Amino acid sequence: MKNFLILLMFFTFNKLISQEIVGMKEVYIDNNLVYKSSNDELLTGIAQSKRKNGHLVYEEEYKNGVILSSNLYYNGKEIRVSNKTIYNPNKPLVLSKEIKYHLNGEVFETITYNDNGIKILVEQFKNGKLTYSCQYLGKKKNGLELGYGESGENGLATKKWTLS
Repeated sequence: MKNFLILLMFFTFNKLISQEIVGMKEVYIDNNLVYKSSNDELLTGIAQSKRKNGHLVYEEEYKNGVILSSNLYYNGKEIRVSNKTIYNPNKPLVLSKEIKYHLNGEVFETITYNDNGIKILVEQFKNGKLTYSCQYLGKKKNGLELGYGESGENGLATKKWTLS
């Protein structure tokens, strides 16, 4: 009985931490939800796009058919993310945040969106430090635009934008 319980716990735990990985051609979208073509079930796992040589190009992570995030990868021998997009888990396909990376893995820009997927903030970084920040309302600057010096001090450039 003890061995049975241990096996049951192992398989339950394994199911909780493992994610199914499928190809992008093995899924379809219906009503903003992603389904596995093989059995028409909502996808919980990862859908990937790879080149013929096996190089990972792009992947999306899903939970119950709702996209959580996507990664675009640099073309190279190592697997390195160039762009990461995080989606609003309560509103399928609505952007929450975009993160852009240098080849060395360092973040150089983030774009933040409100709950409706409207751009509200752009930040840029150099050597891990914030160098630029600008508030937006959609495609137009709206609010403070700040530039930062090498040591992080504010005031390199400051503007106040308002939509009229």
